[in-house]
Amino acid sequence: SIALRAMTAELPTASSSSKGLSYKQLDRRIRAALQLQPECLRIVPEAEFDGQQPRGDWLELFRSSAPYVAMFRGSIMVFHVPGHLLSQELSGQLEGLMADISLCILLGVRPVIVVSLEDQVSSRLEAEGYGPAYSEEGRIRLNGDGLQILKQEAGQAFAEIEGVFGRLRRGALPGALSLPPRSDDFQGSFSVFASAHLVAASRLRAKGSELLGRVKAVDAAQIQRRLRDADVVCLTSLAMASSGEVLFVPSELVATEVAKTLGAAKLIFFTRGERIVDERRKQVVPTMQVSDARALVEYAKQEGSGFQEPYSVQVLGYLEQLLEALAGGTRRGHLISASKGALLQELYTTDGSGTLVSKDLYDGIRLAHSRDVAGILELIEPLVARGKLRRRSGKEVELTCKSREMFVWQRDQATIACATLQSFSDDPGKAELGCYVVSPSCRGRGHGAVLLSYMERVALVQGVKTLFLLTTQTMQWFVERGFQEGSLADLPPSKRDTYDASRSS
Repeated sequence: SIALRAMTAELPTASSSSKGLSYKQLDRRIRAALQLQPECLRIVPEAEFDGQQPRGDWLELFRSSAPYVAMFRGSIMVFHVPGHLLSQELSGQLEGLMADISLCILLGVRPVIVVSLEDQVSSRLEAEGYGPAYSEEGRIRLNGDGLQILKQEAGQAFAEIEGVFGRLRRGALPGALSLPPRSDDFQGSFSVFASAHLVAASRLRAKGSELLGRVKAVDAAQIQRRLRDADVVCLTSLAMASSGEVLFVPSELVATEVAKTLGAAKLIFFTRGERIVDERRKQVVPTMQVSDARALVEYAKQEGSGFQEPYSVQVLGYLEQLLEALAGGTRRGHLISASKGALLQELYTTDGSGTLVSKDLYDGIRLAHSRDVAGILELIEPLVARGKLRRRSGKEVELTCKSREMFVWQRDQATIACATLQSFSDDPGKAELGCYVVSPSCRGRGHGAVLLSYMERVALVQGVKTLFLLTTQTMQWFVERGFQEGSLADLPPSKRDTYDASRSS
C-alpha cells in the first residue's frame, strides 16, 4: 500500500534549503524546527474553541487504543480536579469526569485524585464576613476563624467524590458506565480512600494567613498500598502538621508533590476548557517539550505578552507545576479540559484532546553515521527474515548514512529505531519515508509516534511538500496518524519505475 501525507496542511514549511549543510548544521536546523515559538502561542477559553474530534469510526478508535491500554496498565496517575466542578451547577460535568476516570481504573490505571478547595473556601470566607479572601500577594487568607470552613469544605469534597463513584457502581448515572461492586475476585472494582494524614505539611510564614502550609512529606507507602488494594486515593488541600494542626496547602502543590514522590506516570490538570493554541497552525498544541513550556512561562511574564487574563494565569500556573513535577521524576504532564470524554480522548487516542508536556521526546534521535551500520542491520534483520522489509546490504546502508538519508534513535548505546528519508531530483517536493523500524522492546510505548513526528519535522526542514511511504502490513497505523491511501500515480517517476508490485506495498 502507498500512504501519503501533505506536509503543508497542519505544519509550517521550512524557510530555506538544507542542501550543503554539515551534519551539525542540519541537526541544529532540525532541532530549531522542533521548537515552538512562544510569541505564536495563546491560551484560548472554551467559548472560542471549536472542539477537536478524533479521526476514524468507533471500531478504528477502539483498535488503536489497545497499545495505550497496555502502556498505562498498572501506571499511577495523579488527577487534579478543579474545585468549581463541585458546584451544584456543574455536578453533571463532575459526574462525567469521574465516569471517565472510572473507565481508566477498569483499564488498569491506579488513580490519585486531588480536589481543589480554593474556590469553595474563598467564596465562603467572603460570604461569611471574613474580609477579602486573598492577600495582595495572591495567597488565600486563612486564619483560625476559617478552620471550620476549611474542614467542612474538605469533608464535602470527599463526600461528593465518594458519592459519584457510589452512583457509578450502582449504575445510577444516566449514560455513564455501570461499575460492578467491590469484591475480592474482581480486580476492576474499587472504593474511595480519603485522608488528610497522607500529606505532612509545615507552616508557611505568610502575612495574614496563619494556616497556610507547604508540603513536607507524602506517605508514599500508604498511598501505594491503597492503590494496590484497588482503592481510589482522594486528597484535598488539607494536610497535617507535626503538631497535629490542620494546614491548608494549595491543591496544585499537593498534586505536584504527590506525583513527584510516587514517580507517577502522569500528572493531569483539568482546565475550565482552555487550550494552548499555536496561531501559526490554528490548532491545539498537542505536545510541548519542557524547553517549550518553560519558554512560554517566561514569555508570559513579560509586559504586553497578552497572557494577563485570569484563565491564562491559571493555566500557566498549572504549566509551572507540570515543569516542577517533570523535574522531580514524573514522566508526563497533561493539560486537559474537564469536559466528558476529553480525558479518554487524550489518553487513548492518537489525536488526543489537550496538551502533553514531556522531557525531550526526541532525545537520542539523530542523523546516522557509518559507525551505526552494524546496529541498523541488527535492528532490521528480524523483519527482513520475515519478509516484511527489503534486504539491505551493509554497503547500501553505509551509503544511505553518508548521503544523510538515514536516522537512528539510540538509548544506552543501543539502536532502538531507525528510518530513512529519501528525496527525488525528478520530483523535489516529495520524499519517501522508509526502513521505518522500532525495536520490539520499545513497541506499544509511543516510540513509533515520536519517531514519525521527528521525521515529519525533518521533511519540513528539507522543504518537502508530500511525504509518502510503502508498507505491506502497517497501513492502518499510518492512516490513524494523518496519512491517506495513495496510488502509483502519486509516486515520483523514478520511484514508479522501480516499484515492486509483487510486494503488495
